[in-house]
Amino acid sequence: MYQIVIETEDGETCRRMRPSEDWISRAEAERNLLASCRAGCATCKADCTDGDYELIDVKVQAVPPDEEEDGKVLLCRTFPRSDLHLLVPYTYDRISFEAIQTNWLAEILACDRVSSNVVRLVLQRSRPMAARISLNFVPGQFVDIEIPGTHTRRSYSMASVAEDGQLEFIIRLLPDGAFSKFLQTEAKVGMRVDLRGPAGSFFLHDHGGRSRVFVAGGTGLSPVLSMIRQLGKASDPSPATLLFGVTNREELFYVDELKTLAQSMPTLGVRIAVVNDDGGNGVDKGTVIDLLRAELEKSDAKPDIYLCGPPGMIEAAFAAAATAGVPKEQVYLEKFLASG
Repeated sequence: MYQIVIETEDGETCRRMRPSEDWISRAEAERNLLASCRAGCATCKADCTDGDYELIDVKVQAVPPDEEEDGKVLLCRTFPRSDLHLLVPYTYDRISFEAIQTNWLAEILACDRVSSNVVRLVLQRSRPMAARISLNFVPGQFVDIEIPGTHTRRSYSMASVAEDGQLEFIIRLLPDGAFSKFLQTEAKVGMRVDLRGPAGSFFLHDHGGRSRVFVAGGTGLSPVLSMIRQLGKASDPSPATLLFGVTNREELFYVDELKTLAQSMPTLGVRIAVVNDDGGNGVDKGTVIDLLRAELEKSDAKPDIYLCGPPGMIEAAFAAAATAGVPKEQVYLEKFLASG
């Protein structure tokens, strides 16, 4: 038996004696830590600051070698070999001591193609289920959606703030993707689907009045949009900038929605980049990282940066932030990994 100390970013701790098994298996039984698939998706990433452990079957996309050397671990893949001290990237109030919301139902309200490779899916929590279960959603988090008639689940971040039980998702269509096939050939308005969650540690953090920069690649816009909508709902006075990028113009979506959002939020600036394009009509030619570099060069201020997109975009954004002198603890991310 080993003593495991979990410390949250606000300095609170949980202490437990545990056998040599991965932390999430035991913690999930006690219903308390943020996790998702228990298969290495990087949701339960933490820092091990003291102790010996084995990190088993972890993809390099989830924990790159340099992060592993720095003590980054996935709790679902960490097996203690001594007492451990672990730091998790969220505050104590995000630890739940209630049952994980499983097998709750929602009904499809809309399933529409919004670009060449993106679908907007809108769900409504079914009643009376909505009356019995509290969603406890924090903008930036995700839920697992099950394909009806199967045991296949996929995790998707919400773009909405989940008001009135309505959930909006922005989902990229993948070649031969199981959920993509469902969206294109089977999903119908009125169909019911099972959901699980919400979960995830990608959400707004206390920032001490600093400005925020949100960087979204493709459907990485979904959780970022949820956060920005929450800021608008709360009339947050801090400056915020959204940088959104895709590869080809036909992949663009939500352009009008983002313009409307910026008009309703005086503190929000929006810039959009397309790699294979000549620019114009409110769109810049280049990558979203080009926009980030330009944004960071405008001022000596070091903003909080929120990143969501594919691994290559995340790594390039981290490099740009480091070059600009932004402390790494002010950079928060959600990295897309392969499904399945």
